[in-house]
Amino acid sequence: MKWSLRNFNKNDMRKFWLVMTGAVLLGLLSCEEKKKNEPTDPAVEIVPVKEMPSIVEAHGTIGDGSSMNVIEFINDDGDTLYISKNGQSVMGGVVAGDEVEVIYNVADDDIFASVAVNLTSLQHIWTQRGADGREQSLELDAKGSATTYNMGVEYDAWEVKDGLLLLHSPKKLGDESPAVVDSFEIMQLTSDSLVLMHGEYVTEFERYN
Repeated sequence: MKWSLRNFNKNDMRKFWLVMTGAVLLGLLSCEEKKKNEPTDPAVEIVPVKEMPSIVEAHGTIGDGSSMNVIEFINDDGDTLYISKNGQSVMGGVVAGDEVEVIYNVADDDIFASVAVNLTSLQHIWTQRGADGREQSLELDAKGSATTYNMGVEYDAWEVKDGLLLLHSPKKLGDESPAVVDSFEIMQLTSDSLVLMHGEYVTEFERYN
């Protein structure tokens, strides 16, 4: 016997529509529940590329147009930039003509310094008393060479990178491993004193020449 809607009586029709209506409602409720359980993406602020700051590290000299709040910086390509100190002091002071290493941020048309180290102020012989009471010294010259006197460690080169003083140990003949480089945070650099920190160890020097 074939079934069709004509074979249903009124009670059967009522039951049929109740079942269909219930199925549709269950389907709708299931979809809503899935939407509620789906994780929502956190709000992400999109910053235009032109507004994102860029960080630059550059070597150059200090120009005579520097002031209390601005460094006139002449890079090695001869370009002149006016960099706001942004409350940062220049390690070793601001002296026109001195060699300097600067890390600065560029955002829109603003340039502001995060780290600045006067390299000329580092180029001296620095001395201190060792644990045995003997005088020991570290010499940093203008060509990037380093020399130690009466120290327990030997260095032959130096540079400033990422705001840190890097001291290179000489590589032994036939040794294929990379040379040891010790990094020091420059805590203080003035005309007559140099304070360095390596890990938790702080060492103080006085200028010899």
